[in-house]
Amino acid sequence: MIPSAEISPTQIVQRVVGRQETRQRLTGETMTLAKSARQVASNGGNVIDVGKAPVSSVQQTFDGQQHSINDITLNRVFGLESIEQEASNTGNAVVGGAIGGVEQNFIDGALQEAGNRLLLPELTGEISQKGFNTINMIYSTQSVEISSQNFAERAGQVVDNQLTVTGAGGSGAISQEGTNLGNIIVAGTVGDVVRDFSGDQLVSNVVTLTPGAEWGSITQNGTNIANYIEAESVGSFSQTSTGTQIVDNRVEVVTLDGLTEQIVSPNIVQNSSNFVNMIVLKKTLADETSNVVEVSQNADYGQSVTGANAGTTSQTGNSLTIDR
Repeated sequence: MIPSAEISPTQIVQRVVGRQETRQRLTGETMTLAKSARQVASNGGNVIDVGKAPVSSVQQTFDGQQHSINDITLNRVFGLESIEQEASNTGNAVVGGAIGGVEQNFIDGALQEAGNRLLLPELTGEISQKGFNTINMIYSTQSVEISSQNFAERAGQVVDNQLTVTGAGGSGAISQEGTNLGNIIVAGTVGDVVRDFSGDQLVSNVVTLTPGAEWGSITQNGTNIANYIEAESVGSFSQTSTGTQIVDNRVEVVTLDGLTEQIVSPNIVQNSSNFVNMIVLKKTLADETSNVVEVSQNADYGQSVTGANAGTTSQTGNSLTIDR
């Protein structure tokens, strides 16, 4: 990681090889006096943040895996009023002022996994599980001249939130959220861009209950975004996508024969969003200057959603939005 400082880096080359793993586990024996429990697990690799300083050249390669896992198992909830779990992974990220050229690669076999697992005998007041994965991200307060972002075919991002309630008591509120971001550019102006997204993004939010279980509310949100750019102006632009995006939101009950069946209820809200190849042009150009955008987009991409009870579902490919 290169922190923000009074420096102007010229050429930066970074490579991650191997495995980053953060695992945290809490059990009932360690929580007898706690009113709340919070687990935060995170990994970062190939991260550059120079504030508003310029960067002339960046090359980042991620050849490895990131695993952030939170695990809580309780045989009783004691006096717990809230439980929060958050897992995140960040790789190949650049934040700076004027950025010259950036090349980012998430290669075959690379993986980001953010997981939250919770086993309870009954529900507490509030339960929150959040998972985030970000790979190949460029943020500039000014401009990005040339950029290349590649997400390989056998690479993936996974968010897995699991909550299992073994008893029937409680009336707590449950919130599960998963987000995967891959090949993201946000800048004032963007020059030439070439991007390919060939891997997979998966968000799984699963609540498993016993027959007769009670709850206050359940909210599940899943979002996958691949090949996204937001800028005031964009030059030549080419992006292709051939992978898969999946959001699986499920609330299920274990039946007497050991199988599971999904629950549909007014107090269950499930939201799902899959976006691929999105361009957003914002703000008005100075002096009403015209801007010609050369765009080539190809999405041979699978998108699927499970669970959309009382919520919204969005699946978008090859989108150009002008907000002016």
